Amino acid sequence: MKRMLLLVLTAAAAAGCQEATRSWQRLPMPSHDRQRVFQAAREVLSKHFTIADANITRGTIETEPAVFERGGGGTLADLRGAGGRWRRTAFFRTERSGLTVVAKVAVRLEREATEAAVAVAAQHRTAPEEELPTESAGAPALAERPKELVWMELGEDKSLARELLGAIAQRVREMERDTAVPTGQSPREAAEEVRRLGEEQGF
Repeated sequence: MKRMLLLVLTAAAAAGCQEATRSWQRLPMPSHDRQRVFQAAREVLSKHFTIADANITRGTIETEPAVFERGGGGTLADLRGAGGRWRRTAFFRTERSGLTVVAKVAVRLEREATEAAVAVAAQHRTAPEEELPTESAGAPALAERPKELVWMELGEDKSLARELLGAIAQRVREMERDTAVPTGQSPREAAEEVRRLGEEQGF
């Protein structure tokens, strides 16, 4: 029981850490209806991604990673076999600021690499050398390590996150217009309508 509780707390702490370190782009929405904003976000994201998880109670959406091709930049990563395959994963959250619903979007950007490339990148980080893990005597050299593909997180696509927020806001405006209550007739228009109906009935 204690072990299970520890695992739950560890998972919650990890999720909170990811939430804090993610570069969220924020935009106040043109609606006070949180569920409407959530619905609009789901519609917009589903046009570009496959939805992995959508929780209307929490107001959160996470997509499956979407793979795309990008031309090589002539970097060492290209020489190590990273190729031009990248992928994006979108995250959506809502929060309130008074009566205003604020939408948040972050897009994680990853690049395909190999285990050897990741190991080389780890050895060239700026941390003190003594902090690097010591390799066992029987460990294979980097060149001999398997070329299994992995995904390296390289940052976030802030430009795409802002574009998605703009599209969500536009969709919310459309939904607000579609559900707007028609305004009633003015007294003059009502009187004119009564007169017209009277003439049609022969009064």
